[in-house]
Amino acid sequence: MEKVFYIDLFEVYSKEDLQELLVKELPLPEYYGRNLDALYDVLGEQGSGWNIIFYNSKFARFRLGKYFEALERLCKEASEDVENLKIRFYP
Repeated sequence: MEKVFYIDLFEVYSKEDLQELLVKELPLPEYYGRNLDALYDVLGEQGSGWNIIFYNSKFARFRLGKYFEALERLCKEASEDVENLKIRFYP
């Protein structure tokens, strides 16, 4: 069964803000390392059947710069590698 997660990036000003939001909105394990490598690992282990929708992403894109670009790349790769994982970004 698909699990849908809506994640509002409007209040994300830093990498730490993003990681705190992910911990709050996704069912991440206790041992989650609060970095992009750890996110990729969790998506690979648990992400099948997840539909993650990031919205208000234009704000985070502007504020986080290259870190946001790395998040987008990671999500694209994870979506390709993990069956039934969908991740989308909306302005």
